[in-house]
Amino acid sequence: MKPFTKLMLIFIALSFVVYSMKAPIYESMIYIACLAFAFFKTIHLPKMSVFLLYILMFVLVELIGTILLDSFVYGQYTGFTENTWYFTFGLIIDLFICLYCRKSAIYFLREEPSLFDMANSLFYVFMLFLFVDLYALVENFVRNLERLGFPEEQVRHLWDITHMYYNIKIYKSILIGLAATCLFASVYAHRSEAKDSVEKE
Repeated sequence: MKPFTKLMLIFIALSFVVYSMKAPIYESMIYIACLAFAFFKTIHLPKMSVFLLYILMFVLVELIGTILLDSFVYGQYTGFTENTWYFTFGLIIDLFICLYCRKSAIYFLREEPSLFDMANSLFYVFMLFLFVDLYALVENFVRNLERLGFPEEQVRHLWDITHMYYNIKIYKSILIGLAATCLFASVYAHRSEAKDSVEKE
């Protein structure tokens, strides 16, 4: 089976599995498992493994934060307030990961060009995560303008703006699958390079 076909199957399988999960915590755990797998497969490549370790730490922070929100926020407030907490937290984590990936990509371009594609591709994937969470947060505010002091009769027609509310799970599933595929592609590429260099020696 060709590498591209394998990666496509991984992408489809992971996206489907993540979409089948009933809680965001499980989605994060699947991505953590993918990161951990990639980390252990690249332990012999210090710069790559350190980069993956930091991404893993960010995702772990997101997982812990989500658990805390589930414990102290979920079911305690209105849907508007709960969604604001969740989307804002996700947005902050996405922003930190984006900035880290971007800085890493610039560093790799200068110091380790072979790792640039991995960091750069993850940067763009997490930019999409950032966009999804930002869209969801803005939609949450637009849908609840009456809670912010606007006359209900003037904003009632905005209650039907629920595209991201009902589809965010699909988008997140695709993006997690895409991020994991980028990881596996990078691991495969670097393992192949290492194998070729050993054979040449």
